[in-house]
Amino acid sequence: MKPASWVGLVIIISALGYGIKAFVSNLTPYVPFAQARTSTNQVQVMGKLDKASIQSSLQELSFTIIAPEEDRMRVSFTAARPPNFEQAIEVTAIGKYDANGDVFRAKNLLVKCPTKYQGTETKSYSAR
Repeated sequence: MKPASWVGLVIIISALGYGIKAFVSNLTPYVPFAQARTSTNQVQVMGKLDKASIQSSLQELSFTIIAPEEDRMRVSFTAARPPNFEQAIEVTAIGKYDANGDVFRAKNLLVKCPTKYQGTETKSYSAR
């Protein structure tokens, strides 16, 4: 092989290695509330939105989410409120837990709203 081929091969392998490292470092896993409270990395937590707990000011939106095992976690979000937040039934918060404030500091929110088809009848068809 010519030296130029070796240089090209090294560049390609380096670019692939850098791309894989960047991809892995940007992954944010879903974790239970207990693990989120002890994690030092950015994680995702998901739970049912407690609509009675919603508090909003100009700088902050705070609310509580409830895990399936009834564990509760307070979430603080300082960016713009998602437009369909009031209709949300479930919220995924992406961020880090702040043990000093006993709150999950979300950098991003994903909301799950009821579908427009919820509650509609479904017909079943059977072979004759």
